[in-house]
Amino acid sequence: MATRARTRASGPTTINFFARFKKFKTVAIRPTTLLLCFGLLVAAGMVTHLIWGLDRFLTYLFEQLFSLLGVGFVLPVVLSVIFFAHRRWGGAVPIQKYLRFVVGFCAAGLFLWGILGFLVIDWNIGNVRIQETSLGGHVGQAFVDGYIAICIWLVWMLLAIVSFAPDLTKRFLLVKVPQFAQWIWNERFIQSIGYFSLRFVKSSSRSVFHQLKQFYQRSSSEPVIGGERLAHNIAVINRQVVFRPAGDTGVVVPSPKAIHEEVPVDEVEISLPASIPLPFDDLDPEIEDGDETERVSSRGGWELPPFELFEEPIRKTEDAGNNDARAQLIVDTLASFGVDASVVEINEGPTVTQFGVEPGWAVKTKSTVLRDDNGKVLTDSEGKALSEEVEVSRTRVRVNRITALQSDLALALAAPSLRIEAPVPGRPIVGIEVPNSTSSIVTLRKIMQSKEFRNMSQKSKLAIALGEGVSGKPVVADLAKMPHLLIAGATGSGKSVCINTIISSILASATPDEVRFVLVDPKRVELTNYGRLPHLAFSEVVVDLEKVVGTLQAIVSEMESRYKRFAEYGVRNISSYNSNPRVAKRLPEWVVIIDELADLMMVAPFEVEKLLCRLAQLSRATGIHLIVATQRPSVDVVTGLIKANFPTRIAFAVTSITDSRTILDMGGAEKLLGQGDMLYLPTDAGKPSRIQGAFVSEVEVEGIVSHWARDDFAALRPEMADELLEKALVDQNGGDDDFEIDSNDPHLSDARILASSRSRVSPSLLQRRLSIGAVKARRIIKQLEVEGVVGPEIGGESREVLTNPVALEE
Repeated sequence: MATRARTRASGPTTINFFARFKKFKTVAIRPTTLLLCFGLLVAAGMVTHLIWGLDRFLTYLFEQLFSLLGVGFVLPVVLSVIFFAHRRWGGAVPIQKYLRFVVGFCAAGLFLWGILGFLVIDWNIGNVRIQETSLGGHVGQAFVDGYIAICIWLVWMLLAIVSFAPDLTKRFLLVKVPQFAQWIWNERFIQSIGYFSLRFVKSSSRSVFHQLKQFYQRSSSEPVIGGERLAHNIAVINRQVVFRPAGDTGVVVPSPKAIHEEVPVDEVEISLPASIPLPFDDLDPEIEDGDETERVSSRGGWELPPFELFEEPIRKTEDAGNNDARAQLIVDTLASFGVDASVVEINEGPTVTQFGVEPGWAVKTKSTVLRDDNGKVLTDSEGKALSEEVEVSRTRVRVNRITALQSDLALALAAPSLRIEAPVPGRPIVGIEVPNSTSSIVTLRKIMQSKEFRNMSQKSKLAIALGEGVSGKPVVADLAKMPHLLIAGATGSGKSVCINTIISSILASATPDEVRFVLVDPKRVELTNYGRLPHLAFSEVVVDLEKVVGTLQAIVSEMESRYKRFAEYGVRNISSYNSNPRVAKRLPEWVVIIDELADLMMVAPFEVEKLLCRLAQLSRATGIHLIVATQRPSVDVVTGLIKANFPTRIAFAVTSITDSRTILDMGGAEKLLGQGDMLYLPTDAGKPSRIQGAFVSEVEVEGIVSHWARDDFAALRPEMADELLEKALVDQNGGDDDFEIDSNDPHLSDARILASSRSRVSPSLLQRRLSIGAVKARRIIKQLEVEGVVGPEIGGESREVLTNPVALEE
């Protein structure tokens, strides 16, 4: 009895009851002790690292733990200390409450860890960047990664609340929630929401059915009977939105293939014009993060520049209503001049919008008097004979009737310039290109991240990003297939930016072992920024006009040397040579860029034209490609021989149609808008296509040049071909000691005659007039100085003529 009494007096079962037995005491205390030891160990490692920094192992251990756990490693320390203090000094606790606290502490810790996983801050602790993971480390980030993980994380929050406040949770779930649900039902919120939803569905269904009915009536060959017509007189033809003149009766003449064909109601499809933006239409699904990893991969020690060096693509804002109004204005203007046409397509580009106009029908009718069965003329109430119009013939509207109204369309649209492409290549429409009210910038990064450029760069190392077409699609090209490019346009039209875009496109996807550049910049402005590139074939950018002919001769020597190598290995072109297993070192492609052809033609027109034509005719197989630009597209600069050997051409805005015909053999460039607006004529196209050129800034150019000019690439720089250039210059001009000027030299006699008609002469004047090299010109000037014909050099290379040499000889 006494034993039973003591048992009843002891109350509920507590944790002290288990403490009487050594076995249970060990089981109860061991998890707490281990958790506390783990927390103290982590804290000691952190303090050792932050204060003393004694051991590399502890540093490495701390960084790994911080990257894995983040700030969340504090939670086990804090929870273990609180739990240990509560266990030692909290008194007797029932076993059920003890287990509930354990579950609650664990759930609360995991929930707080998940909150830390949401936080991403730009902090650096040691060598660990929190921005790459989160404050909760990889573990905390994994707790809230995905919908399922977030649901589990919310379950931990509920479990912690239930564990710490079971009575409050029970009261809320069993009392408050039913009361709230009863209040919602009594206030009839659910019934009201269901009623209004049903009304919305019914009204939407009637509206859609009414619009389908009107579209079906307009697509038939009979006038619309009843109902209200849609705005702009839109009719469905071949499942496209077509703009008809405002005075049209609503009857749409179908195409010859669709005549007398009936369209069932269930087959009528409502389609939107090309100018109306669709959801997520401006997002580029082809830009993938994996492509960046492929770009920074190593190629023989070289590392391609990342896309971060280029500016982000700029999202454009489209104005569908403005395009619709202009389309309606086009068809109304044509109709006012008696031209039946319809706008069947709208392509909005970065600078211009192309309206696809389909010519209508020219219908001829005649008036016929109505008669009855007996042949008697029918009359009206006033005694006038009744007549009807009978269709006699139906022909398509001629295209030249639309092109002849170009000025009238520009006036109606209030456009500064308007270009008509008749017809659009491969399409049965006439393209009317109208400038946008606001133009958008096409960044180089946007084109390089497109699918077209990535596919092209995988096939060729000479892939170049040109820009966007009138439809907004990226336009890329392969320089190896051109194989030479002629660029011309007025000053400020975008030639230099186009050259920088071409160079940047190649530098972004090719290493110095694959592509080498020869840059000639007589203006000393545009291409001098590339002087630090390891891609240069020569050690510097050629800016001296006296070296231009020697540079071209050096390129010709390189071409002939490559042909000799091809003959040794029995191959025909550079691709076969580089893929030959017997070749020890692959040959790089050479890209020769001349920024201003007019300056070269002024110095030595015959030599420059001869060398350029020889290179253009023979250098394609050797992997040498030419890009020549000029701002003076006249016939004395862009000669017939040069045009014949440069099949691919780009024309920017020019001042006259004569210059446009000089570049493209046709007009059109005089109507361009400038600022990168160009006409691109490839070798396989009969007509040029309009493109808004990609823009690359000076900051982007400096960034990509600085990337390739890094010090860690210094050991990888290939050898320069300066010896080839020096040899060509010596062969052209000769050294200072290679020859002496003979008194009977015809060039000396010609120089005397030239000096007799001028007050001052210079070596460059003798070079141009006598077609001689720079070294020989300087020697002739010195000989004239010895003879007393010219004075000494004072403040420049020009010399004053002292005496008349011809009069002295006489």
